[in-house]
Amino acid sequence: HVQNDGEPGAGDEPGTPGWELHHPVEPSPAETVVRKTWDDGFEETSLGSLLTGHGVRSLVVCGVMSEMCVQATARTALALGYRVVMPHDAHATHDIPAAPGISDMVPAAAVSRVAEWALGSDLEVVARAADVVFTALPPRTG
Repeated sequence: HVQNDGEPGAGDEPGTPGWELHHPVEPSPAETVVRKTWDDGFEETSLGSLLTGHGVRSLVVCGVMSEMCVQATARTALALGYRVVMPHDAHATHDIPAAPGISDMVPAAAVSRVAEWALGSDLEVVARAADVVFTALPPRTG
């Protein structure tokens, strides 16, 4: 789990309802929560070393906002050589307001799809998070 620590007064300020992890993804006592202050979950956090230490080679990236934190974390994971899966129904964002003289409002669903597309052909997009299956890695030897 990666949790964003927003600025004081922000919707994701630590200790506020917008900061807390949503119940369906609440970590078990055996799971780690990596806290971050940048969009990219790898930037200035222990995420990379935690994944390496556990032998992780594949990631499923979910969360909010699709075009910011989700995309930034997925982009770094791809650059580091991880297999990255992004379930379409497990990341979200807001509508982009209209910009007079530039564009109409862009619906959130379109923004999320563009965020996936912009990550390129190495990203694996699946329709539903329920289609993702986790399997244990074989024990490390040597």
